[in-house]
Amino acid sequence: MLAQRLFFPRSARLLQASEFRAVFRHGRRARSGALHARLRPNGRPRGRLGLAIGRKAIRRAAGRNRVRRQVRESFRLNQRQLAGLDIVVSLNPRRDRKAGDLWQQLPEFWNEVARAARKGGEWKG
Repeated sequence: MLAQRLFFPRSARLLQASEFRAVFRHGRRARSGALHARLRPNGRPRGRLGLAIGRKAIRRAAGRNRVRRQVRESFRLNQRQLAGLDIVVSLNPRRDRKAGDLWQQLPEFWNEVARAARKGGEWKG
């Protein structure tokens, strides 16, 4: 049995400011550890990811880029459970964070995002 290859093409990314605004205005929240997400259904077969990792969260650009790479890779590996969602991920500015902790938190974070998406009730907007 061949494993399906998981890609992260341009169509799986939030690129426009209007797409980010829509998720922030009408999305639900999910949190796990230092990671925060806003999510919203997108009516597509594939989930899309946007990153809002600011300078307040991680001062050095190299650190922010490392976090972005880790989140993108983890999203790519977990995209089946996140299908049909637009997700914007941000990082809480905390100082007690270590480099390896984030990678360990990501699986539980995606589970929390999927749980928030399944939660009952109406979506805003």
